[in-house]
Amino acid sequence: MLTVLCSGGHSPGVTTTGLALTLTWPRDVLFAECDPAGGSLLSGYLVGQPQERGLGEWAVQLRRGADAETVLGEQVYHLGGSENRWVLPGLAEPAQVASVQPLWPGIADTFAAAPGDVIADVGRVGGSDTPTALLIRADQVLVVARPILMDLSAAAPRLAEIKALRGPRPASRVLLVGAGPYSRKEVARTLGAEVVDHLPHDPRAAAVLSHGAGNERYVPRSLLLRAARSLAESLQDQTIRDEVTAR
Repeated sequence: MLTVLCSGGHSPGVTTTGLALTLTWPRDVLFAECDPAGGSLLSGYLVGQPQERGLGEWAVQLRRGADAETVLGEQVYHLGGSENRWVLPGLAEPAQVASVQPLWPGIADTFAAAPGDVIADVGRVGGSDTPTALLIRADQVLVVARPILMDLSAAAPRLAEIKALRGPRPASRVLLVGAGPYSRKEVARTLGAEVVDHLPHDPRAAAVLSHGAGNERYVPRSLLLRAARSLAESLQDQTIRDEVTAR
């Protein structure tokens, strides 16, 4: 199953959200940083890891004709513990995106055919460098936004754009994060889109996930990860229902 997370236009914490879902995902999962603007995992949550693997190096090997799935396994980091949870760090610098751009369709196919699940963070959508192949190929697309006017105003046209890209496939849905004045029902009515959940405002856990510093022992029992665990399970169930409906 390929789940794509994207931003509605600002910076609502897509990478932090994706990492929270990865840490609570009920099956084998890979979290892939596919934001054309570059990745933040190696300077944040994975700080201290050798910066020698990731999307950029995978792309180099793909351009040389290497087998995509085999080489992918050489470019990921294990998150620790007994669970099969892995991360593929993003581009080291935005200049690398030009070399990755023609590879997105093949990358999307590799993720979709992976033996485990994949959560891909594509960052902000709508620019010329957006990895549209991932948006099209995904089993589900979640537009991450805070329940504030700035984020919701930016999300509206991007929801329409993603819907046009995906055609008959299930439409993208909204995932609210953090604090704001609008409820799930208000956002759904205003945007004309399903709101799958609202992850709570939890600065303490978010700081550890985004910067790799703080009380790591707090994170597994944090409000954010407890909510993410419930969301992960519901996303799995929704994908199964979508597959049944598509038949």
